[in-house]
Amino acid sequence: MAIAPVAAAGRHRAGRPRRPRRGSRRLLPVLLDLALAAVICAAGFRYGAGFLQVHEARWVATVLGWAGVDSVSGSLERHVLVFRPDGEIILAEVTESCSAILSVLGLTALTAVVLRGRRQHAVAGLVVAVAALLLLNHLRLVGSTLAGLVWGTPALVLFHDWVGTVWNLAATLGGFLLMVCITLPTAERAEQDVAGRHTARRPDSWARPGLGYRPGDDDVRPVTRRVNLTGLVYRYVLPTRVARWIGARREAGRIDYRIGHLPSAERAARVRALASDGLGAHAASLVAVATYDDDPAVLDVLAVAIAARQWEPVTHPRVAALRLWARGWLLRHPGRDVTTDVTADVAEPPTERLPRDAARPSPRPPVPPARVPPVDPGPPMTASLPSPRPPAALPPADGPAVLVTGAGGPAGVAVVRRLVALGHRVVAGDADSAAAGGALAHTAVTLPRGDHPRFVDALLGACAAFGVDALVGTVAEELPQLAAAAGRLSAAGVATWLPDAAAVDLCCDKAAFARAMAAAGVPHPATAASAGRLAGVPGPWVVKPVAGRGSRGVQLLDDRDAVLAALRADGGLIVQTRLAGREFTADALVDRDGAVRVVVPRWREETRAGISVKGRTFASAAVTEVVTGALAAVRLTGPANVQGFVADDGTATVVEINPRFSGGLPLTLAAGADVVGAYLAGVRGEPLPDLDFRPGVVMSRYFAETYRSEDGAPVEDPCAPVAVRA
Repeated sequence: MAIAPVAAAGRHRAGRPRRPRRGSRRLLPVLLDLALAAVICAAGFRYGAGFLQVHEARWVATVLGWAGVDSVSGSLERHVLVFRPDGEIILAEVTESCSAILSVLGLTALTAVVLRGRRQHAVAGLVVAVAALLLLNHLRLVGSTLAGLVWGTPALVLFHDWVGTVWNLAATLGGFLLMVCITLPTAERAEQDVAGRHTARRPDSWARPGLGYRPGDDDVRPVTRRVNLTGLVYRYVLPTRVARWIGARREAGRIDYRIGHLPSAERAARVRALASDGLGAHAASLVAVATYDDDPAVLDVLAVAIAARQWEPVTHPRVAALRLWARGWLLRHPGRDVTTDVTADVAEPPTERLPRDAARPSPRPPVPPARVPPVDPGPPMTASLPSPRPPAALPPADGPAVLVTGAGGPAGVAVVRRLVALGHRVVAGDADSAAAGGALAHTAVTLPRGDHPRFVDALLGACAAFGVDALVGTVAEELPQLAAAAGRLSAAGVATWLPDAAAVDLCCDKAAFARAMAAAGVPHPATAASAGRLAGVPGPWVVKPVAGRGSRGVQLLDDRDAVLAALRADGGLIVQTRLAGREFTADALVDRDGAVRVVVPRWREETRAGISVKGRTFASAAVTEVVTGALAAVRLTGPANVQGFVADDGTATVVEINPRFSGGLPLTLAAGADVVGAYLAGVRGEPLPDLDFRPGVVMSRYFAETYRSEDGAPVEDPCAPVAVRA
């Protein structure tokens, strides 16, 4: 097997702009490291390949002899003689590609170039990794020899060239990971406990943002003591004086993370030292620097140091967040040359922290506005197709941004479009990388699902990378995780306005919601969560999941036996009386103090998959009253979408509440109630404006497309019409 080196041609493709040239001070160390690696590989191959080939061939014969296989001999140098039972003699040569020399030299060069700062730890990691590589390659050679002994030459070649090649690749990768794990410091060796919290003592005068990582009150995890061989040797084998002396040297070798009080130049040098010592061990400190430090030169040093350690395995979610932040920073500042001469000191205004509400009073009905001529509702959402990119007058690239989650759903798309129309810089997040809202915003980012354990970590990384200072969630299932992480988001400078978790759970559980409506005296259809209580629910019936959305799993049944069969087959269903009358949806916004700012009812004249495609706004005191009572019963604040029915006699009944913006939000915006702009003002701690709406506004929804090329660049819509106003 021959391995030829592949040289990368550093040519720019036609049509692509050239990046600004970096300083020679950064190019020279790279060239020197490459030269050192080449020297190690060339010299090692020249003087070590033959030695290793000879001994590997002997080791194969020796090991098989210990196993009782006497038909294999290593008498010929660099060869293994195999005497098969049928008289065939196989002369197998251990070539350079069969030997472990190439993998050993590769790990040695990596240690000298990348890990040399770890000194004895790097040597120990290299020794263990090389030993593992030699053992695994020896097993490969033994397996190839046994295959030839049993099945002949074709089997030996097949096993060696195909199975053995994959085996060797896996062994090399495993040896590299083993070397890195041994070489890199652990969180215990840094000034952090096993929960990721810093343990060093510091004066109270240093207790301000930017001087280190401090977990929130809800981020405290129990500290466990791990038993390891080194600790047992220190405690029971070594003399006390020797153990203390070694421990003192170990403590002296730690890197002090307390850097916020240092000048810019020293702070940049310390950040570089932290990153070079290991991202995993010092991830908490580096995240704090990326979050709180306001010196661009220090952040340049941090971003370059993180980018230089792409080989380091991701051992913690914070490491992934650091890489995402570094990528965003370097893309936004491609022309800077990072040096240790840090003189710039650019301070950004502090982000206001929003106070947490201790108690929320019950919502109060809005005061009916006086009859005045309709006012200009501001920038309207026209009937034109959404533009694939924001308008020409973009906000400043370095200004604060708003991150909208659920950008692939109807509500998320509407929120993104409205915020872009208001002139905000918008980052659209969704679990689908091809979500339509991503093409309508200034930046698109792919996030895990809301129930993923790393959802909040990915969200914080995106906020740090794109300068987000406000979060707007449009997915109800994400709200519990966001509420639990409100402290982390606030510490990262991201303002939020999230409803109470109990209110969200109440809205998402239809059985619990029915009990809350009954207790508050709010009109609600009769509901049963089991077959035994069906007698109290008159027909006709509607069977639906306890937790669901978009009319998924909804069954309209007229036969009691069919209802009983459905409830017994699935314990996650409820049954309700099917209401007669006209279906409505009401978009509402409840202030932090419980005051209902606006209720915008609209008829659901036509729906598809639970989304209104045709609707009309209307004014109704009965609907406003019942919606306000339902919101008071669940103690919900922020945006809400209330659904129900109006009977022929004018009485209104509430069916459910969604604690988020609705899919029919564009009609509410077109009617003049800018609940999106008002909500963002509340998120950023500003007073909410007075809201009103215009009844009789009709919406007819149609499909719209966004286009982009393979590299993500927008493609012009060939069918975009011109907006028409009456």
